[in-house]
Amino acid sequence: MKTPQTSKHFRRVVDKLTGVPYYVLTTRCTVYQQGFYFVNNSMTRDGRYLWFYAVENPVYSTSDRNLGYVDFLTDEIVICYDSLFDDASPYVDADSGEVYFTRGKSIYRRRPGRSEKAEKLCTVKIDGYVELLATHLTRLSDGYSFLLDVRKKDFGFTLGTVDIRTGVFTEWSSVDICTNHAQINPKCDTLALCACDGWRDLQGNYHRIPFDEKGNYMRLWTATKDGGRMMYPAMHNYATHEWWSDDGKKIYYCCDGHGIYGIDITTGENITILDCVDPWHAHCTKDEDLFVYDEKKLERYGGRWYRGCPAALNFLNRRTGKHLVVIAEMSENGHTPENQNDYHIDPHPRFTENEKYIVFSTTELGGCDLAIAVVDELVEMTS
Repeated sequence: MKTPQTSKHFRRVVDKLTGVPYYVLTTRCTVYQQGFYFVNNSMTRDGRYLWFYAVENPVYSTSDRNLGYVDFLTDEIVICYDSLFDDASPYVDADSGEVYFTRGKSIYRRRPGRSEKAEKLCTVKIDGYVELLATHLTRLSDGYSFLLDVRKKDFGFTLGTVDIRTGVFTEWSSVDICTNHAQINPKCDTLALCACDGWRDLQGNYHRIPFDEKGNYMRLWTATKDGGRMMYPAMHNYATHEWWSDDGKKIYYCCDGHGIYGIDITTGENITILDCVDPWHAHCTKDEDLFVYDEKKLERYGGRWYRGCPAALNFLNRRTGKHLVVIAEMSENGHTPENQNDYHIDPHPRFTENEKYIVFSTTELGGCDLAIAVVDELVEMTS
């Protein structure tokens, strides 16, 4: 079986400033070939299938994204034009290679194989018009239930689970402030991590993430099946782009301009992974010894963020305490605060399920491309 290092579809690239190698999918099948949003794994445990977003016309943002995959056994790329999906919903079964995704009020499954077709598994039995079923799907341990953070057209944000065999939805709670980025706890099917994000009400008014009566920024939440919710204050009173530790005991998050931090929900202890860095999105291995994160590079425009801005990629080896810049700066390719990219092309780095690779998106070739860093190579460089 091929690997990203040996496949004919990938090219080895060495960053000119850092000397660190990585591998870019250079066989062009669609205009953008992008890694998944960092919450969800995109590669099977055995390394055979690597799924990615396949975008034909990026000017229309997220309205025309299908899925594609690399089959490292046959060394071929397949674009699945029957897999149009909403938001960042795709979830890959790390053993079978099949992918689940949402579209409208329904959940679909697409198995690998050129002759396969996406099949509708169920239409979720929930009243009213639904704008979005899930930001990104995460699956419960039973193998047939998924966590949903439902956004309704008539205004409201409902958290719950769906049984894909029947479409029956079990509501956990419903609130009038935005609840999204929901992720089931890896060890507990009745506990979820979710975020409060900015939102627009029915009148079109935009609401920023609120502060509570004590002045705490209300980003980080957990929710339980019995309707309970708990908000967790963050370091430096700011948090974004959060994820569960594999043991289900810790919430990790990024804090712009400050670092990567965590909260042990069993003890309430605050955890510092990195101080004095400016992380954008981050992820870690199951043992929490290795971290990867991207960061915005905004020096050209006085610190103003814009879609398509330059970005760096970084690696931390906590076993040795060494930090490595993998990519010093991914180009903005002509984008500016006044001429932003229409598409969501942030790097979004994530360790694969087998932890052999880090998958991310890069602008190295002038657009948006799927890229991989080899974990063993980064570990060796930080040993």
